[in-house]
Amino acid sequence: MKDIFLKLGILTAAIMIVVLGVVLVKAKTQKVQNPIATIQIEGYDKPVKIELDPQNAPNAVANFIKLANNGFYNDYKMSIEKNQLLSDGTKEKATLSKIKENPEGDFVYGIKADTLANGVKNYIKHKKGVITMTNESYGYYEDLFNTANSSFSILTEDLDSYNEIYAGFGHVVEGMEVLEQISASRVEENTEDTENNAETNTEENAEEKNIITIKSITVDTFGVDYGVPEYVNYDELMKSFNSRQGY
Repeated sequence: MKDIFLKLGILTAAIMIVVLGVVLVKAKTQKVQNPIATIQIEGYDKPVKIELDPQNAPNAVANFIKLANNGFYNDYKMSIEKNQLLSDGTKEKATLSKIKENPEGDFVYGIKADTLANGVKNYIKHKKGVITMTNESYGYYEDLFNTANSSFSILTEDLDSYNEIYAGFGHVVEGMEVLEQISASRVEENTEDTENNAETNTEENAEEKNIITIKSITVDTFGVDYGVPEYVNYDELMKSFNSRQGY
């Protein structure tokens, strides 16, 4: 009888060890769900969904999540460019209070760019469907690497010239057809009038037609807190840069 109880005890212990091992292995190998941004565009029922990539671009992702979920991108204007949808340049930049509670000063900030040129191992290529941050200036100006704020673009064509300069931080997983439809609606500035179109197609009219409105952007983080991005004082950075350039 003692032998039977001993064998049952050993068998039970073995089963428990196996079950515990399986649980631990699953916990270690289970992939954390990346955050998903849902973009609702005025005039389109179907949303655009973007999977963000915090592994390659932690600063850009943290910044975008904070701004989006604080309502910064509600009723947000974007322009339809030939190869991308781009933040409207007339939009005011975000201040620190948009991404941080009780900031020491509510100044316009810039985030450290998640780019290879800035020493960050971001290997996202700027292909169609990628969402990317945009800096104050295009090119290899080291002083301006950390001037990305709230402006972003979603590529409707491959744009390899952005590689290493701008920080790609995710890609479209649903609704690419919506972006393609918007891109196809672009009006060229020099389109000639036809007899059936009495409206004068001036450059100003074309610019107005090439603007879309983002009704809202929300990001599901699946319970993960991505924190506050590493930031600098944008105005101080630009003053320093301009003084060195003799402006």
